[in-house]
Amino acid sequence: MKEFWHFGQYVSENSKYKDVYPDNVQVEELPKFNVVGKEAYQMLEKTGVYVLRALAIYLGLDEFYFDNFIKDGNSILRPIHYPPITDEPKDGAVRAAAHGDINLITLLMGSQGKGLQVQNHNGDWIDAIAAPDEVVINVGDMLSRHTNNKLKSTIHRVVNPPRELWGTSRFSIPFFMHPVSDMPLNCLENCIDEKNPKLYEDITSGEFLHERLVDLGLIKK
Repeated sequence: MKEFWHFGQYVSENSKYKDVYPDNVQVEELPKFNVVGKEAYQMLEKTGVYVLRALAIYLGLDEFYFDNFIKDGNSILRPIHYPPITDEPKDGAVRAAAHGDINLITLLMGSQGKGLQVQNHNGDWIDAIAAPDEVVINVGDMLSRHTNNKLKSTIHRVVNPPRELWGTSRFSIPFFMHPVSDMPLNCLENCIDEKNPKLYEDITSGEFLHERLVDLGLIKK
């Protein structure tokens, strides 16, 4: 019920990740496609740097704590197309089932059409609609784990439109901000106390990403 494209990281020739990340596919049929995609990727990445600096201050860390971890991080810009629904969805399927993102934070520019919902602390589903000049920011599972759930991962979903709108598409462009694979996601010491004991075992972001992709069936064990 959805399809998407990926723009991946743009690393320098001397980066140790140059041979780790695959090159972005060049879409020659649309001359501006890759140019616009790269510009959007790098501007959202830059925005994410400042968001994480603000969060670092909130967490009592050095303002630039995340900077070296996200430089050359395995971040992804994912333009998504939710095609028109032509048949009754099987087993109550929706465009995207409830989930938390794997990464540190997700930045989402205003989407075309309703559908995105977030779950509040009471378990209620709330429509999340960004204005044209706004960006929706989600906390991902990596940051939730790193902060011992002080910053909780945003559970969200994309529901199907009313039946009379099944014949319409929906478009969305999230930016998933990932760190480099060797970033330790160990629970921060200042997020652990008697009331908030350590919830997670030590792990790196690369190990955590691999575990989640295996769970999702995207990587074979």
